[in-house]
Formats: sequence, structure tokens, C-alpha cells
Amino acid sequence: MNPLKIVIVGAGEVGQHIAGILSREQHAVTIVDPDPAKARKLAESFDLQTYRGDGTRADVLMDAGASTADLVVAVADDDHVNLLTSVIAKRLGARRVIVRLKDTRILESYRYFYKDTLGFDIEISVEQLAADKVQEMVREHHALEVESFANGKVQMRRLPLRTESELTSAPLGEIRMPSGVLVAAISRRGELEVPSGDAELMIGDQVYLMGTKKGLDAFEKTAGEKVAYKRSVVVYGISSIGRAIAKSLSTERGLNVIAIESDEAKARAFDLECNGKLKVLVGDVMDRNVLQEEGIGDASVFVSATEDDGKNIVACQLAKAFGVERTVAVIDGAGLSEIFDFLEGVDQIVSPRIASANAIMRFVRAGSLDAIAVIAGGKAEVLEFVTVLHEPTKVKKLGLPKGVVLGAIVRGEEVTVPAGDTVVRDGDTLIVFAKSEAIPEVEKLLRDR
Repeated sequence: MNPLKIVIVGAGEVGQHIAGILSREQHAVTIVDPDPAKARKLAESFDLQTYRGDGTRADVLMDAGASTADLVVAVADDDHVNLLTSVIAKRLGARRVIVRLKDTRILESYRYFYKDTLGFDIEISVEQLAADKVQEMVREHHALEVESFANGKVQMRRLPLRTESELTSAPLGEIRMPSGVLVAAISRRGELEVPSGDAELMIGDQVYLMGTKKGLDAFEKTAGEKVAYKRSVVVYGISSIGRAIAKSLSTERGLNVIAIESDEAKARAFDLECNGKLKVLVGDVMDRNVLQEEGIGDASVFVSATEDDGKNIVACQLAKAFGVERTVAVIDGAGLSEIFDFLEGVDQIVSPRIASANAIMRFVRAGSLDAIAVIAGGKAEVLEFVTVLHEPTKVKKLGLPKGVVLGAIVRGEEVTVPAGDTVVRDGDTLIVFAKSEAIPEVEKLLRDR
């Protein structure tokens, strides 16, 4: 991929995250933010330019290079700032503009009018991204994290090992794995490792699996997970993200969805909006009586999506104590997602900011890397791209660096979870799990042979 000139407006968690990835890939990155402390921190951490100023001012964007930029990314914490930035950047001459929105109700039914008038090319909806993440997690009931690649042909799942099974009885190299799946990495006490054949799985580990849906389902059964037939989900908090989550889940067949909101007026309005597609209750999950009266402990999944990160964590812990099988906390702030492995009672965190960053990176890498999932708090990524090889090459001859696993090869409709003698051909779509430090070498290796 040829280096791009990219201007990022907003040095919050999303801006910092994508700036770090893009600068590591040798793109010319300039980040604009009015906070001098954020600018200094970024300049010290990455090879990029910083510009202190207001991204809604034409002179600031001009000085930052927006007029000749291949891409301007508006990811400030204010939706109105992002929309105004997109107008000015496009008028100045930016080739493409991505705008991130936390609440797409700002566009309502005039989305295409706003897109044409304001000039942005791609709108990243934070609320829908979070809803999609939760919906996919609920579909794959036991996985703590799910990412899909190659139009759904390949998945990456993070699965906790809760019980003794044949998977914990011997080294990986001696275990007969289900067809169509491999163990890409193991997370143990906060440390992420790409295992060798000598590695052994332990109760309490979280394993990152790659493969076909059929193969991954078979692995879950081998790990002792039971199939759930009748399921219910409780969504606590009708924030903009909570609304989107509840509505998305209500479209799932065989799923009973209950939304709980402490603000009576907001709950009544949402109930009318949903028109009977889900059950809406007035109450505060932080009240033990509500948990008991509404039978929250019987739910398969509890999702806390209020606008208060701390409240979401505590609500999940309370729900877990009352017997909920799985809990999901929506965490929007920086830092909390990094301590996830140490939070008792919270099975999964959905970070709208990280989901936004992933979506933006997919767009930036369009035509080079078709998909990207940043996982394990940024310690690793799963990449999807079409390879360039001068001749067919066996996987064991590719010379993949340490910390890299080739998870799947997609050739037309055929998906292969490779072994060492599997042959990779020019034009194959590869799904690669890689620790972050190895990514530049992986892309160069599989494009320049």
C-alpha cells in the first residue's frame, strides 16, 4: 500500500489508536487537537506531526495539510464538531473524509441529504457498531468476542476454558482438534502468547480461535460448552447505544429481549417506539429489589449500556451475582478496557471507541487490507488481505515471523485452515493473526515475494 497523507482531527482514544497504527505503517499522519498535552504525548510516542488547534477552523485545517490530504478523519468527541470539520475539509480539497458520529439521530431521515450537502464520504455510526458487536456475541453464545472475515466464511472467536476437557489434558500438538479450526493465541493472566505445539491449555485460559463456523462450534462442544436453545437478553440503559443494541437484538429469532431504564419518560417513549417488539421496563438494576422482582438472574445475557462506564461495570457484577450466565459492559472511556482481564463479574467489554477505530482502519486499508480487527487491547490484530506471490508456496516456506499465525486461506468459496504443507497461491485471501509488532513485516512478506 502506497503511503497516504492523512489528517486526523481529534486526539482522543480513537484518534490516538488509528494514528499509532497508521504511523507505524509509514503513512504521513498529522493529528489536530486543541489540547497541547495530548499533542505532546502523541509526538513522543509515534512518528507523526501534531498541530494544536480547533479542527472546525479553516486556517487550522489548511495549516495541518487538509487541502492536499488523501484522507481526513474527524473523530473528535463532539458530533457537531465532526460534521463541521467534514464540511470544511472537503471544501478545502481533501480527497476523502470519514466522520464518526456517536448519535446518528442527528441525521435522522435525511442521511443522504446531509452526506451530499456536508461532503463526507463515510459515516461511522458508533451506536450501530456497538449493536452489531453485541448481536454477534449473542449469536455465538459462548464466545466472549467474535470477528468475521471473508464475508462471514471465517471467524475469530475468543473462548474461555471453564471446565476440564480433552483440550486441557495434553499439549496442543497431541490433541485431535476438530476439522476447520486452530488455536491462534492464548491469553493467560493478561499475557497474550501465540502457542507452539508444546503449549498446554489450562482452565481459566482464554483462547483465540480461527476457522469456519462449523469447526468453531465443534471446538466449543469439545471444550464442554452446552448448546443454549431458549435465550433471553436484558439490556440495561436506553442510551443511544443501548437503544441500538436492544433494537438489533429484537430482530433475532428465538430471543426474548427486555430493556430496562430508570428514567420513566425515556422508557415509555422507547416502548412506544418499539411497538411491542421487545419488553420495556422502568427500574434501576442497581436496586437489588429490581433484580429480584424482574428475575434478571434468569437471563442468558445481561448487557449494561448506560452512559456511565463505572455503573455499567457494577451493574454487570450485580447481575452476575444474581445468576446471569454472561455479562457485557459497554465501556466508552479510555483505560478501563485495558483492565478487563482483572474485572470480576464482567465477561465481555464492548468498546465503541475501539469498534470505531477498527471500522475506520477497514476503510483506510480498502484495496490493501480488506478487514482488520484490533484485539486483546491492541496487543494483536487479525488481518484479511489478498496475497501477491510470484509462485505457489507452502505455508512452512513462507517464513512467517514469530507471533504470527496464518488462520485461514480463502480461495473462491473454499475455506482451508492450513497446515505446514498447505500451498498458498497468488490471489488467495489470507486471514492472519499477528501480534502488533509483527504486522509491518507480515504485509511486506506476503506482498513482495
